[in-house]
Amino acid sequence: MKPCYAWHRDRRRETKMKIKRESQFTLALMAVSFAAAVYALTKWDFKTALVPVLCGAAIFILCFFQLMKELKGGETKSTQIMDSGFDEDKSTERENLLSAVKYFGILGALYISIYIIGIYPSIGLFVLLYLLASREVSAAKSIIVAAVVVGVVYIIINEVAQEALPDPLLYRLVG
Repeated sequence: MKPCYAWHRDRRRETKMKIKRESQFTLALMAVSFAAAVYALTKWDFKTALVPVLCGAAIFILCFFQLMKELKGGETKSTQIMDSGFDEDKSTERENLLSAVKYFGILGALYISIYIIGIYPSIGLFVLLYLLASREVSAAKSIIVAAVVVGVVYIIINEVAQEALPDPLLYRLVG
């Protein structure tokens, strides 16, 4: 066996972090949330910009953690709950369509419930149902988390932004 006198590159330096196709949506969402937060912070007064900045920052942070998990190759169990409905693993067009109907049905149900029972009970109910559906959190912890989320949303809307929300349909019918 002849000795090789060719120049050998260091293979450790060649390893690059490749961005997968699935991570492109996460990167786009990070860019949009950052741009929205910066725009609101620079162009609007502080009271008006507070909610978009907080939401943009929260989305950016969550997407950053999701991107790190995607780059490492991990997948969370909770991603199966709010699946976009268009998976390559689905075998038929009917399965894709049913998943998409489920996804948009959840969003439509949230919108309708906000109109009927109001934003605070709707947010609490959907956070509770989401956590229970993930089967990763106990019922007691799900109730506590839902209550905390409703409290934070209440403080942001009523105390910080000082916005009056319209009465829900159920309140108008009963009252």
